[in-house]
Amino acid sequence: MRYSDRPHRPAAPSATSECLTARHHLHAYVDGELDYSDDAQTIRETVAQHLVQCERCTRLERQLRAMRRALHAIGTRTDDRAGGRMRDEFRARMHTLLTGRAS
Repeated sequence: MRYSDRPHRPAAPSATSECLTARHHLHAYVDGELDYSDDAQTIRETVAQHLVQCERCTRLERQLRAMRRALHAIGTRTDDRAGGRMRDEFRARMHTLLTGRAS
């Protein structure tokens, strides 16, 4: 099948400014890292309200929560096998992978 013969698929809708704002703060929201300052409260409320309305961002939130649970399970299993000394090493490695710099 030639490219020109393929059925037309509509482009995915572009992210709105609300999506971009929510996605920017989604990791901190999922990890519970937004503190209780007025600004953080506003961010939490903004993200929560957006997630009620946006299926794509809600799907991303579910994926992040699943990844967080999986990483926690890996860290727990590693910690159990190593008598507790792997947890700090695991966290340091994850920090390096996620931020691109050592902690």
